[in-house]
Amino acid sequence: MDEDDPVLDPSLSAVEKAARSRDSYVFYTDTSDKVGSFDTNQNPEFRFLADLEACTDGWRWTAFAIIDVENKLRLSEVANRIVVPPDPPDETATPVKYGTRVMRRTKHYPYFGFARLHVQRRRLDEVLLAINEATTPGYSGSVAVTGALQIIVELGAEAPDEVCERLQALGDVPGVTNVEGARVTGQEYYYNGNKRQVGTAEEP
Repeated sequence: MDEDDPVLDPSLSAVEKAARSRDSYVFYTDTSDKVGSFDTNQNPEFRFLADLEACTDGWRWTAFAIIDVENKLRLSEVANRIVVPPDPPDETATPVKYGTRVMRRTKHYPYFGFARLHVQRRRLDEVLLAINEATTPGYSGSVAVTGALQIIVELGAEAPDEVCERLQALGDVPGVTNVEGARVTGQEYYYNGNKRQVGTAEEP
């Protein structure tokens, strides 16, 4: 991991970290086995890619990626590089403010998933701060974003059955109006240059 990464700089505020981050979040729909066919050498901008299985009603995305691209105008071109038509348009989001941890940069669990949260007006900061390592089992990171949703949360567990339970429990956080959640599925996912096994502790 890059020691000069501004997202890891403890002297920066959450807003400053988000402003300096090059991460973008991409949700793919109606796809299958994105990770199995993923060419790591041809897609250096991808920091993370996983196939997903719905945990809640309303979840319709089948893969999720975190893409590190300096020029945001290239995001669509980079994201669609791994798409085989036909495929509906992808949904993208960019960070506005991070929670107390940043997804896929801090603590990880053998089994994990992601939730898309919708929150009440004027309560985004409150909700973002309320979801943290002290209050939320399996918390691994969160971010307020631009786009159709408002907050993305990563949660993990030591056992696969616990992931969906923890994602669904985010609906109990005051100010959250809707939770769309999914867990990482399949045999492997891609993270920081390597394909890794689901259910296995991550190597540095």
